[in-house]
Amino acid sequence: MHVNKPKVVPFNPARLPQEYLSDAVENFAAAYPKHYLIPGRVFVTNEASAISTIVGSGVSVCLWDAQAGVGGANNFLLPEDSEKELNAKYGNHANRHLLHEMIAHGAEVARIQAKVFGGSEPPTTFSNSSESLGRRNVRSALQFLAAVGIRPVEQQTGGLNGRKVIFHTRDGSVSVETL
Repeated sequence: MHVNKPKVVPFNPARLPQEYLSDAVENFAAAYPKHYLIPGRVFVTNEASAISTIVGSGVSVCLWDAQAGVGGANNFLLPEDSEKELNAKYGNHANRHLLHEMIAHGAEVARIQAKVFGGSEPPTTFSNSSESLGRRNVRSALQFLAAVGIRPVEQQTGGLNGRKVIFHTRDGSVSVETL
Protein backbone atom coordinates (compact mmCIF):
# COMPACT_ATOMS: atom_id res chain seq x y z
CA MET A 1 0.00 0.00 0.00
CA HIS A 2 1.35 3.43 -0.98
CA VAL A 3 0.84 6.34 1.44
CA ASN A 4 0.98 9.88 0.11
CA LYS A 5 3.11 12.16 2.21
CA PRO A 6 1.76 15.66 2.81
CA LYS A 7 3.42 18.33 0.71
CA VAL A 8 5.88 20.43 2.73
CA VAL A 9 5.85 24.08 1.72
CA PRO A 10 9.02 26.03 2.62
CA PHE A 11 8.50 29.05 4.86
CA ASN A 12 8.55 32.36 3.02
CA PRO A 13 7.75 35.41 5.23
CA ALA A 14 6.72 37.42 2.16
CA ARG A 15 3.91 34.90 1.55
CA LEU A 16 2.44 34.01 4.91
CA PRO A 17 -0.11 31.21 5.12
CA GLN A 18 -3.74 32.35 5.16
CA GLU A 19 -4.19 31.54 8.87
CA TYR A 20 -1.83 34.44 9.65
CA LEU A 21 -3.77 36.92 7.58
CA SER A 22 -7.21 38.28 8.28
CA ASP A 23 -9.53 39.19 5.42
CA ALA A 24 -9.32 42.80 6.57
CA VAL A 25 -5.57 42.91 5.96
CA GLU A 26 -5.89 41.47 2.47
CA ASN A 27 -8.81 43.76 1.55
CA PHE A 28 -6.93 46.74 2.96
CA ALA A 29 -4.12 46.36 0.42
CA ALA A 30 -5.99 44.75 -2.49
CA ALA A 31 -6.95 47.93 -4.34
CA TYR A 32 -3.49 49.52 -4.51
CA PRO A 33 -0.06 48.64 -5.86
CA LYS A 34 1.95 46.69 -3.31
CA HIS A 35 5.58 47.07 -2.36
CA TYR A 36 7.26 44.52 -0.12
CA LEU A 37 9.98 46.24 1.92
CA ILE A 38 12.80 43.88 2.78
CA PRO A 39 15.03 44.57 5.81
CA GLY A 40 17.77 47.08 5.16
CA ARG A 41 15.73 49.10 2.64
CA VAL A 42 13.84 52.38 2.39
CA PHE A 43 10.86 53.06 0.11
CA VAL A 44 9.13 56.41 -0.49
CA THR A 45 6.36 57.19 -2.97
CA ASN A 46 3.95 59.92 -4.07
CA GLU A 47 1.46 57.30 -5.27
CA ALA A 48 -1.14 55.43 -3.26
CA SER A 49 0.36 52.06 -2.44
CA ALA A 50 0.51 49.45 0.28
CA ILE A 51 4.00 49.03 1.74
CA SER A 52 4.28 45.76 3.62
CA THR A 53 7.13 44.53 5.74
CA ILE A 54 7.81 42.09 8.54
CA VAL A 55 9.66 43.13 11.69
CA GLY A 56 10.90 41.22 14.70
CA SER A 57 13.65 42.85 16.75
CA GLY A 58 14.14 45.18 13.76
CA VAL A 59 12.08 48.36 13.46
CA SER A 60 10.03 49.96 10.73
CA VAL A 61 9.45 53.71 10.80
CA CYS A 62 6.55 54.85 8.61
CA LEU A 63 6.37 58.53 7.66
CA TRP A 64 3.46 60.30 5.98
CA ASP A 65 2.78 63.87 4.83
CA ALA A 66 -0.94 64.15 4.03
CA GLN A 67 -0.70 67.52 2.29
CA ALA A 68 2.11 66.46 -0.06
CA GLY A 69 0.65 62.97 -0.53
CA VAL A 70 3.99 61.37 0.30
CA GLY A 71 4.51 58.23 2.32
CA GLY A 72 7.49 56.06 3.05
CA ALA A 73 8.93 53.44 5.34
CA ASN A 74 12.17 51.81 6.33
CA ASN A 75 13.04 48.50 7.95
CA PHE A 76 16.30 48.43 9.87
CA LEU A 77 17.91 45.61 11.81
CA LEU A 78 20.56 47.25 13.99
CA PRO A 79 20.53 50.59 15.85
CA GLU A 80 23.71 52.22 14.58
CA ASP A 81 26.85 52.01 12.55
CA SER A 82 29.84 54.35 12.73
CA GLU A 83 30.61 54.13 9.01
CA LYS A 84 29.92 57.20 6.86
CA GLU A 85 28.63 55.18 3.90
CA LEU A 86 24.85 54.75 3.77
CA ASN A 87 23.69 51.30 4.85
CA ALA A 88 19.96 51.18 5.59
CA LYS A 89 20.20 48.06 7.73
CA TYR A 90 21.36 50.45 10.49
CA GLY A 91 18.86 52.80 12.15
CA ASN A 92 21.09 55.86 12.12
CA HIS A 93 21.42 55.57 8.32
CA ALA A 94 17.91 54.26 7.52
CA ASN A 95 16.09 56.99 9.44
CA ARG A 96 18.11 59.85 7.89
CA HIS A 97 17.72 58.32 4.43
CA LEU A 98 13.94 57.94 4.87
CA LEU A 99 13.51 61.55 5.95
CA HIS A 100 15.78 62.79 3.12
CA GLU A 101 13.71 60.86 0.55
CA MET A 102 10.44 62.17 2.03
CA ILE A 103 11.70 65.75 1.66
CA ALA A 104 12.96 65.03 -1.88
CA HIS A 105 9.43 63.86 -2.75
CA GLY A 106 7.90 67.13 -1.47
CA ALA A 107 7.21 66.46 2.21
CA GLU A 108 7.84 69.07 4.89
CA VAL A 109 9.12 68.03 8.30
CA ALA A 110 6.53 70.12 10.16
CA ARG A 111 3.69 68.15 8.51
CA ILE A 112 5.10 64.63 8.77
CA GLN A 113 3.42 62.03 10.95
CA ALA A 114 5.43 59.04 12.19
CA LYS A 115 4.45 55.52 13.19
CA VAL A 116 6.93 53.06 14.70
CA PHE A 117 6.65 49.26 14.73
CA GLY A 118 8.80 46.32 15.79
CA GLY A 119 11.51 45.92 18.39
CA SER A 120 10.30 42.60 19.72
CA GLU A 121 12.37 40.86 22.36
CA PRO A 122 12.83 37.16 21.73
CA PRO A 123 13.20 35.05 24.88
CA THR A 124 16.81 34.17 24.04
CA THR A 125 19.68 36.60 23.70
CA PHE A 126 23.12 36.23 22.20
CA SER A 127 25.03 39.01 23.91
CA ASN A 128 26.01 40.15 27.36
CA SER A 129 24.13 43.41 26.95
CA SER A 130 21.49 44.13 29.56
CA GLU A 131 19.36 45.84 26.93
CA SER A 132 17.83 43.80 24.12
CA LEU A 133 18.44 44.53 20.45
CA GLY A 134 14.75 45.28 20.00
CA ARG A 135 14.78 47.97 22.70
CA ARG A 136 17.96 49.50 21.27
CA ASN A 137 16.38 49.64 17.80
CA VAL A 138 13.22 51.30 19.13
CA ARG A 139 15.31 53.81 21.09
CA SER A 140 17.29 54.61 17.92
CA ALA A 141 14.09 55.36 16.00
CA LEU A 142 12.51 57.46 18.75
CA GLN A 143 15.67 59.46 19.41
CA PHE A 144 15.99 60.26 15.72
CA LEU A 145 12.37 61.37 15.46
CA ALA A 146 12.72 63.56 18.58
CA ALA A 147 15.92 65.13 17.21
CA VAL A 148 14.18 66.21 13.98
CA GLY A 149 10.99 67.32 15.75
CA ILE A 150 8.61 64.56 14.64
CA ARG A 151 6.38 63.05 17.32
CA PRO A 152 5.11 59.50 16.68
CA VAL A 153 1.32 59.33 16.44
CA GLU A 154 1.33 55.53 16.78
CA GLN A 155 3.76 53.04 18.25
CA GLN A 156 3.50 49.26 18.54
CA THR A 157 6.83 48.01 19.84
CA GLY A 158 8.27 45.38 22.14
CA GLY A 159 6.66 42.10 23.05
CA LEU A 160 7.84 38.64 22.11
CA ASN A 161 6.35 38.32 18.61
CA GLY A 162 7.12 39.72 15.21
CA ARG A 163 4.65 41.79 13.25
CA LYS A 164 3.48 42.10 9.67
CA VAL A 165 2.98 45.79 8.93
CA ILE A 166 1.01 47.17 5.98
CA PHE A 167 1.36 50.94 5.60
CA HIS A 168 -1.11 52.59 3.25
CA THR A 169 0.41 55.69 1.67
CA ARG A 170 -2.94 57.00 0.42
CA ASP A 171 -4.19 57.91 3.89
CA GLY A 172 -1.36 57.05 6.31
CA SER A 173 -3.26 54.19 7.92
CA VAL A 174 -1.52 51.04 9.09
CA SER A 175 -2.67 47.48 9.63
CA VAL A 176 -0.56 45.35 11.98
CA GLU A 177 -0.82 41.59 12.41
CA THR A 178 1.03 39.84 15.26
CA LEU A 179 2.91 36.77 14.06
